[in-house]
Amino acid sequence: MTEYTDMVEKARLEQEAEEWSKGIKYIHVNNGVIETAYNNGDIHYQETKEKGKSWTVSKNLSLRETVMAYARNKVFNNNFNKKE
Repeated sequence: MTEYTDMVEKARLEQEAEEWSKGIKYIHVNNGVIETAYNNGDIHYQETKEKGKSWTVSKNLSLRETVMAYARNKVFNNNFNKKE
């Protein structure tokens, strides 16, 4: 049964990375524009005035790039949150 362990682990990591990529990295408001950045690099802009425009700038990361960014973030957070 262990012959598929690597494939299952890879699929699990890819699913975790895809879910993480939908999360919000930060929200910034300046001069009436709300900028919402996501972990996958996409940035959504929305004007706060009445009938304001809304647009998204997509980074279009591949699955491999998303998994690598997720892994870097996971390592950084583990190192940052360690108590000495």
